Amino acid sequence: MNRLQKIYSYAEPNTTLVVVMGGLGYPVYYWVWQYLFTQPYENLWLRLLCSLLVFVLAFRDVMSNKLKKFLPHYYLFAIGFCLPFFFSYMMLMNNWSDVWVLSFMSSIFLHILLVYDTRVMLLHAFICVVAAGLIAHLQLEGGIQLAEHVVYLPIFAFTYLFGNLFYFRNQTEHEAKFSIAKSFGAGIAHEMRNPLSALLSSFEVIKGIIPNGNSSYRNTYQLNAQEIQILNDLVDDSMKVIWTGNETIDLLLTSIDQNRVSTSTFCKHHAHKVVENAVNSFGYKNASESRLVQVDIESDFEYLGSDTLLKYVIYNLLKNAFRHRGTSKFTISLKAKRTADGNSILVRDTGQGIEPDLIKNIFEDFYTTGKNGTFGLGLSFCRKVMMSFGGNIECRSVYGEWTEFELKFPDYSSNKISNIKFDLMKAKTLLYIGDEDSRVGAVIKRISLEADMNLTSITLSKAAAREEHQFEFNLIIIDGELDRHGWSLMSRLEGKLGFTEARIAFIHDENATRNLYFQRYVDIELYSHQDFINSPRDALDYLMFDELKVDMPIQSYNEISTKRTVMIVDDNHSLRSITSIMLEKQGLHVIQAENGKVALSTLEQEDVDLILMDIEMPVLDGLTTTKMIRESNASYASIPIVGYTGDKSEETVTKINEYGMNDFIVKPTPKDELIDKVATWI
Repeated sequence: MNRLQKIYSYAEPNTTLVVVMGGLGYPVYYWVWQYLFTQPYENLWLRLLCSLLVFVLAFRDVMSNKLKKFLPHYYLFAIGFCLPFFFSYMMLMNNWSDVWVLSFMSSIFLHILLVYDTRVMLLHAFICVVAAGLIAHLQLEGGIQLAEHVVYLPIFAFTYLFGNLFYFRNQTEHEAKFSIAKSFGAGIAHEMRNPLSALLSSFEVIKGIIPNGNSSYRNTYQLNAQEIQILNDLVDDSMKVIWTGNETIDLLLTSIDQNRVSTSTFCKHHAHKVVENAVNSFGYKNASESRLVQVDIESDFEYLGSDTLLKYVIYNLLKNAFRHRGTSKFTISLKAKRTADGNSILVRDTGQGIEPDLIKNIFEDFYTTGKNGTFGLGLSFCRKVMMSFGGNIECRSVYGEWTEFELKFPDYSSNKISNIKFDLMKAKTLLYIGDEDSRVGAVIKRISLEADMNLTSITLSKAAAREEHQFEFNLIIIDGELDRHGWSLMSRLEGKLGFTEARIAFIHDENATRNLYFQRYVDIELYSHQDFINSPRDALDYLMFDELKVDMPIQSYNEISTKRTVMIVDDNHSLRSITSIMLEKQGLHVIQAENGKVALSTLEQEDVDLILMDIEMPVLDGLTTTKMIRESNASYASIPIVGYTGDKSEETVTKINEYGMNDFIVKPTPKDELIDKVATWI
């Protein structure tokens, strides 16, 4: 299946051309060979069937998700039937005429270009040609006359074999560049996650030591209330930067891996806020550099996309501007303007400019002007980002004077944005928790069918019994018509939702007596039941794409008040130490181990109540260590093990469960979530 998916994904950019050429070419060439240059054999119905097969691919973008799953299989069948099968069959039926021998040679080149995988393509060609030969042999009087035409077979084999080898070398070189970029990004992510985790944990410890503004502190603290507020604000801002950095890593790795921009987090944003935040948080070398940047975004506008990705674009343009600033007076200005079909952000610098013959290439992958430390991926990725927003990026420059990049955004209310939203909704997953026969359940079922969304419906009792990792959806809607038992289940469910990244909506009656004290460590959007029933499409659009109102969650319920032993297994010394401090402040006894081998040795000597286990470690990794613990006959075989990982992909979560871990948390983990998770298991 992976091979088929890869073949289809590589051919997809040319599929429209295939549809046009095949849909028109087969009937047109019937007229050519039947009337203009008459051939011994022609078959109109076979040609029309070929046209129909490729014409189906024209509707690939409007197919339902269920049908799209079979597109790679259908594509391989259609190409096999229309190229090697059709042309070899027609060549045999025309008794190896020169016209059809050359036509079959042409089909070989097209077949090589349209079926990427060499082994699949050769097997594909063999099956199709043999099938065509058998059918032609049965239809021809006296069968196929192979002996006198066998001279062609080595030529066909040579073309297929060496054409594939040459094409394979080109594809290997192309993929190698993206492999380098992927490895480069993966290396950065691996090296950055542990320091970020240690830094986050350090800030958590600092925040635990520094009193908040409402604390009553004695002379031990030589800080006044204003200084305390400043320090707390500094810690909060620093932690936000860390979260933004981790989100950027996730988005960039996803985009490099899939060779496209990840649209999973797209929602409505205000341009002024995002641009201002990007300019203020950019890594200037010194204070004087920051004064060279002027922001004038008076005409604010809304756009559909990612704030993190737009900040990345701004970062990249600022970095390039400073790198090519030249020796004359230098400034950078960012302005917004209204255009005929949307809005634009103009990023203009008075640097050395770009030579006219270079501008046309700057958005190409791996194109670089030769500056040290550049990989030629920045501007090409910026273009992918802007195109994913439904817009574009353009560059104008006068060499030696200035350079201006224009970021173009379509109107948020435009048809283009509506189409993007519709496509995004088809790719999103929706979990409805409640009674399917209720008014809310019926409405959700109807609009999910209309939008072709992937809907999962479960009752509140079944949801409360699920594991935390089973809530990986884009949107979770909870029916808030609850009785006393329902509120009890809601309290349990809310504890399971603390680690999902889904947007969560609670559809409730604003006038009903209720208990809404469930926002302990997760943000839940309260949405009017009446508004949802009256305008479900607007409600779904808001819940999927708008900036939701965020209230600060209050502290979690779980506290640790018992003397238990926790073992932290992690190869990062700083992270182990800081995590140990946080847990020891809760009264826990903490044991540290730098890898799985040390952990196994420690378990033979110490009684441990819970293990926090890193996944990736030298000597013996976390998954293998967990498996060895579970398969042992020792008393510690059933100790709860919580995976500590920076990778929350479905593949990793599956492995965590398969190898015997009870649960997992994602690095970097805030103190409250860490303590709450530990308290859950001890």
